[in-house]
Amino acid sequence: MDNYEDRIVLFLDILGFKRIVNDTMQKEKEVFEKTRYLIETINEMIKIAELAPRETSRNVTQFSDSIVISFKQNDIKEIPKLFYNLQRLISYLLSRDILCRGAVSYGKLYHKDNLIFGPALVDAYETESQAALYPRVILDKSVVDVMKDHYVFKREHFIRRIRFDAEVESYLKTDTDDKFYIDYFTGSMIFLKNEELFRVYKNLRKLIINGLRYKNPNINIKYGWMKNKYNKLPDELKRINEVEELFMDRKDIEQFIKDFNPIKTTANSK
Repeated sequence: MDNYEDRIVLFLDILGFKRIVNDTMQKEKEVFEKTRYLIETINEMIKIAELAPRETSRNVTQFSDSIVISFKQNDIKEIPKLFYNLQRLISYLLSRDILCRGAVSYGKLYHKDNLIFGPALVDAYETESQAALYPRVILDKSVVDVMKDHYVFKREHFIRRIRFDAEVESYLKTDTDDKFYIDYFTGSMIFLKNEELFRVYKNLRKLIINGLRYKNPNINIKYGWMKNKYNKLPDELKRINEVEELFMDRKDIEQFIKDFNPIKTTANSK
């Protein structure tokens, strides 16, 4: 008999989806191109989300501007894979100038094919909409508690690492509000290289500057958070190389640090 299962669930929301959809209807001659662009984006999101080991309990459901990924709580091999896929997915969206926000939670969930419901989904949705606040993906405390059974948490240079089967992967950082979040500012550089890296981060900088011009404080504060993360990139990249040697021999990142132009305090500054 089908019933609830103990599952870890990600709820991911595309920010500005209404504007993206409205753009497909603005100019008749551009409708086809923009609609195709949106379809490609959603299909690629699903493709990345579905990347999984052969034996997996993972299910993926997409609806409107959201995508939900879940897997059984005891399917521990899925945890690092989820973080990896999230980094890759966020990097892909950034390459298309799209921001997202989400949350990972844990609890009772029914998820079969495209049918999904349960307290864990409600928790993930509410955490995304009420606690994530900024364009970031955070972990609910319930997930951290579950992961402690399989991972060892430690703090080093203000980064909390996760150790799994003796392999260290720095997928997460602890934010100023003490929440774990997926660090896509440095993490995206794993997937973006050379000219694509320069293009995406140039566009990201422009996106943040434009966002800081909003007079709505609820919007402005989100881009203020992004500005602070962006401006710390050179120091973070240098520190990561010293501690983890993650970007060793990456000439493109060396050039990025050398040419880095921080975002000024005032939005109109270039």
